[in-house]
Amino acid sequence: MKIYTKMNIMTLILVFTAISVVSAATLVWDPSSGTVDGYNVYYGTSATNPGTPVNVGDTTQYSIDSLPLSENVQYYFCVSAYNTAGESDPCAPVAYTPADTTPPTPPVGLVAE
Repeated sequence: MKIYTKMNIMTLILVFTAISVVSAATLVWDPSSGTVDGYNVYYGTSATNPGTPVNVGDTTQYSIDSLPLSENVQYYFCVSAYNTAGESDPCAPVAYTPADTTPPTPPVGLVAE
């Protein structure tokens, strides 16, 4: 009997979708082996301690657009699986830096005719 579900080699991928000036970022990972009740996504600005958890339930992807991330700041994400017996160690972190989404200012001296 397992005490907790270990994450076998978990692949964590950031998927980016760009439509015009709107972009989206989604974490996608391989499912853990064994009985899994859900996953926690951890994020923060430290590669060795991305400490803020988000319980995403029993899914293998999560859109990070709703997280309070600052532009041009590098964040690290890792995922762990959990079940009634406990939580696995998190996978290796992946880095992501949200881009600056501020539209450019118009050129000075431009006249529309």
